[in-house]
Amino acid sequence: MAEEDLSGTGTPFSLSFSGSGFLALYQIGVVQSLLELAPEILKSASKVYGASAGSLIAAAVVCESSLEDLKESFHEAVRDARKTILGPLSPGCNTLRTIQKGLYKMLPENSHQVASGRLHISLTRVMDGQNVMVSEFSSKEDLIQALTCSCFVPIYCGFIPPSFRGVRYVDGGFTNLQPCSDLEAVITVSPFTGELDICPRDCPAIFYSFQILNSSIQISVENLCRISYALFPPSYLVLNEFFSRGYQDAVLFLRRNNAFGINYPANTMTFRFASLLSKNDLSRANEESSCWNPDTGGLESNGPAPRDLPPKQTPAVSGTFNGKDQKIQPQLPPRQHKAARERQKASGLLDSVAEIISQCLMSYKLPTKMMFSLSKRIEQLWGLLDEMCWMAQQFKRTGRLVRNTAAGLSNGVVSERRLSSLGMLQY
Repeated sequence: MAEEDLSGTGTPFSLSFSGSGFLALYQIGVVQSLLELAPEILKSASKVYGASAGSLIAAAVVCESSLEDLKESFHEAVRDARKTILGPLSPGCNTLRTIQKGLYKMLPENSHQVASGRLHISLTRVMDGQNVMVSEFSSKEDLIQALTCSCFVPIYCGFIPPSFRGVRYVDGGFTNLQPCSDLEAVITVSPFTGELDICPRDCPAIFYSFQILNSSIQISVENLCRISYALFPPSYLVLNEFFSRGYQDAVLFLRRNNAFGINYPANTMTFRFASLLSKNDLSRANEESSCWNPDTGGLESNGPAPRDLPPKQTPAVSGTFNGKDQKIQPQLPPRQHKAARERQKASGLLDSVAEIISQCLMSYKLPTKMMFSLSKRIEQLWGLLDEMCWMAQQFKRTGRLVRNTAAGLSNGVVSERRLSSLGMLQY
């Protein structure tokens, strides 16, 4: 899109960040790459569009907020979502509240002044299902409320849609997943493969893509996997890989786009993955990966290897101990060696039986938790409807009281019988 339209320097252009869910880490990687290699692109964009989670990225670009704070907010939301087997659908998980806390921390106090006229947020109006683009904000709270409305997915985030200036809105990706204008050149960014400027590039043999919600998405197994990751977050290691992929795809876009007079050498592409991550990201990835050994299929300790230990601490039995591949070097006497093997076989059998039992119990545990979560949601909705009915009755009763009292005062008398019939004496 933007590659052909920006052939000349000084051509006005805009940025567009699509809805991405938890894969917003990909778009953060894109922004990190542009910030380091071509910051003039971020600064000179006349408009920055965003839908759903992409609106958070767009707000960070316009307000020049810290990407580390934004990543920390998403990581906290991922941590809350991965606590239970139901993920974000769990009654105790409130992703929007976590994002709101991060926005109050990330955005400056004058963010509404900086964002007005340049940041365009896609919203879906509940009343008629029409798309609304918001670009003017009166305060910081007003801006955060608009971002919250753009990220709200019904049932997934709750039952009551948030309101912006007295009107209720839901996720802007429902009506405009890739917001942009046809009157200007736009650099589109999305974590899903399609006919976009910055996006993952899957198998080139797949040519079929379809237009949906003003966005182009390619039909592929990889995209289906990405959609599931956007709704139900994967591990920190996988999310950090998406961050790295976004960084690389942005570099590829800059290399093949000569509109800005940028000529990046080939060695720009050869960078280490660890250099793109903060210490917190690496610590989270190490905690989840636990140093998985692909050769043995087991887990190894993070401590020093036996050969690195002092001579007095070198274990007599070395090797990798797991249920699949157990290797014991014959450094023990034959009798002790045989006893150790029998003990390992017994423990391996018990581990296998325990794993089978846990899998069987899991098949009953998942439907039970889903039914419990659904019942909680229905109970909350029922309580809300009950409260609304009670309030409607109270308003109707008060209206009758005011109307009859006004009629009585106009006649110059208010009888005690009338007040008693209206229920006023009950209070």
